Amino acid sequence: MPQTFLGKHCVSCHNAKLKVANLSLEPAPDSAAVWEKVLDKVSTGRMPPAGAGAPAKAEVAEFTAWIGKAYPARKESGHVTAHRLNRVEYNNTVQDLLAVSLRPADEFPLDDTGYGFDNIGDVLSVSPLLMEKYTAAAKTVSRVAVYGETTAAGRKPSKLVRFLGKKLQDDPTANALPFSYRGALWATWNFPVEADYEFHMRVANYRPRDKKTPRQKELSLKKGLNEAEKSELRELNRVADPPVKMVMTVDGHPVYSEVVEGNIDFAYAHGETVVKVHLTAGEHAFRASYPEFAALRNPRENVNLDGRRKLFIDYFDIVGPFDPVAAPPESRKRLYVCGEKTPECARKIVETLARRAYRRRPTKQEVEKLANLAAMVRKDSESFDEGIRVALQAVLMSPQFLFRVEREPLSDYAVASRLSYFLWSTTPDEELLRLADEQKLRQPAVLDAQVRRMLADPRADHLIENFAGQWLGLRQLDKRKPDPGHFPLVDDELLEAMKRETTLFAREILRENRSLLDFLDGRFTYVNGPLALYYGIPGVTGEEFQRVDLDGVRRGGVLTQGAILAQSSYATRTSPVIRGKWVLENLLGTPPPPPPPDVPALDEHSAGSTASLRQKLEQHRANPACAVCHRQMDPLGFGLENYDASGAWRDRDGNFPIDSSGTLPSGVSFNGPKELKQILRSQPELFARNVTEKMLTYALGRGLEPYDRSRVDGILRDLARNDYKFSDLIRGVVKELTDAR
Repeated sequence: MPQTFLGKHCVSCHNAKLKVANLSLEPAPDSAAVWEKVLDKVSTGRMPPAGAGAPAKAEVAEFTAWIGKAYPARKESGHVTAHRLNRVEYNNTVQDLLAVSLRPADEFPLDDTGYGFDNIGDVLSVSPLLMEKYTAAAKTVSRVAVYGETTAAGRKPSKLVRFLGKKLQDDPTANALPFSYRGALWATWNFPVEADYEFHMRVANYRPRDKKTPRQKELSLKKGLNEAEKSELRELNRVADPPVKMVMTVDGHPVYSEVVEGNIDFAYAHGETVVKVHLTAGEHAFRASYPEFAALRNPRENVNLDGRRKLFIDYFDIVGPFDPVAAPPESRKRLYVCGEKTPECARKIVETLARRAYRRRPTKQEVEKLANLAAMVRKDSESFDEGIRVALQAVLMSPQFLFRVEREPLSDYAVASRLSYFLWSTTPDEELLRLADEQKLRQPAVLDAQVRRMLADPRADHLIENFAGQWLGLRQLDKRKPDPGHFPLVDDELLEAMKRETTLFAREILRENRSLLDFLDGRFTYVNGPLALYYGIPGVTGEEFQRVDLDGVRRGGVLTQGAILAQSSYATRTSPVIRGKWVLENLLGTPPPPPPPDVPALDEHSAGSTASLRQKLEQHRANPACAVCHRQMDPLGFGLENYDASGAWRDRDGNFPIDSSGTLPSGVSFNGPKELKQILRSQPELFARNVTEKMLTYALGRGLEPYDRSRVDGILRDLARNDYKFSDLIRGVVKELTDAR
């Protein structure tokens, strides 16, 4: 029986000659590990690959039953390595634990990734450099938590930071920001204390320099202008271009605006503008822009012939703090749970701190060590506060804080941590710890109520940013930008809008409990004016993002969003191969194997001139070793060829009309992205299984093993009963978190 099934469905690829994925099933191997993988792929519908023609269910049942009898599955449970907090988790945990505004992990080395995510315990190692960073962070955080920011006292206000639209050679220490053809400048910064801050910004105005009246040219070239001539030139330049309104916002709220008229023909004619704003400690987003420029169909209308933008924000300097609030910082209120400077109070403080930081009740020995440390420091320095600070520093250096260590049997405290780091990417709050204290968290009704509460909390946005952002590859967009020479309308601002679109789209699927299948062809999206113009979507103006309904023809689902299309292309051209691979790997969970090492690269130099890219690829895959995988990938990529490498719709590729038709290995044909998405949606269980496995991997912090298949199968059965709702997926994953290793 196995030879019949293998000969019919497998050995055309997995034979001794081609050995696709480094696997040969001819002859059939005698290896439990190999058959365990075969069982996993075949039983879940991921082999034969998508579009290759699925075997009859009776064939699959008979074949998998044979494997189960001949090579019984191992029974052990998965093991989770002690899980080090990654950079995002560390920052969030410190902020929620101590109410400080610091982001110390931004200075840590980048986290390694495994199985597509940066929270996998097996790859989160600790290097000597990271230990140095932990030590420095513990000192800084403990000092700020106990004493507050030192900038608030004993120092005059000063320039704290400078932001530039791009890095300049004469100021290499400045923070370079994304580039905007429309002249906007925006950033996010951590403000140390609650106080007044001044934003010093300068408007650069070079608008009248391309076109001047004869009189303007005459006066501009004349040396030694008298006062009357200078006044005349100023007025001529002032009216040379229409006035434009500049608006500055902080956290989305307008704080300043001015009308910018024509230049007086001197650089930086408007000088510095100073805007004072009262801000709380912590992160705040600020932006200065020209909102009417959002209506520019071609943003390069704001660029002069010499390549310099006509009107833009040159820089932001942040100066302060002025008149800082004298009240004790929130961190001190969070830390000091009692007000007496006694040994008993110190013990209560460190015990409460250890419970929150260790995410469980500390042992008597742990509390005793911390209390003795605080007492020893207090005795030497005669400072109660310094004793608490040193104890806090010790807590922040403790493995109990830096790692999530789980032991068998899984405790309610471990369940609380799993929940909070899965849904919020941060430490459990007081309610979760209280339920863990009472050992009620595993009760189905309690667990379900907590999931609903946590998903309604704004911190649930971290699930979208960290899970969906990595699953959909949004973090890769900064590394795979379209080449500005080939795509002159695409700047950093538009790319950020593309990422924002996909993030808001995924957030709505979560918040409105929509079907997972909306990721494939959801008939809505979020765009602002510039992105709507780029996509050709009418009726959207301004800089704010708006929800729009779609007809599903040109746009609909993540496959038609710029962030996905750009990252699955080369910088100068599209790649049906990369896009097809992206669909197989990220949406269907059936990644193709790496290409053979001796395959020549595609000759792309004449693509679009003497031959279309499609024709070039057809020649490329004439090699039998290539055809095995390319017949799966290329048709999927061809279905997306109407989108160029920057996500814009097109009807031609150079001199050739776009052919977006394709035929899958199963013989099913389609024409264009709409029909392609319909085919993908016709196999909902394959997409849902992939998302389920990725989310369970992210939630557990480890790769899945064949013995996890029953968990995934159980979640999928529940999903299929209710149109694959997102909340049902989360509840199913949470249920597995309560006992899975």
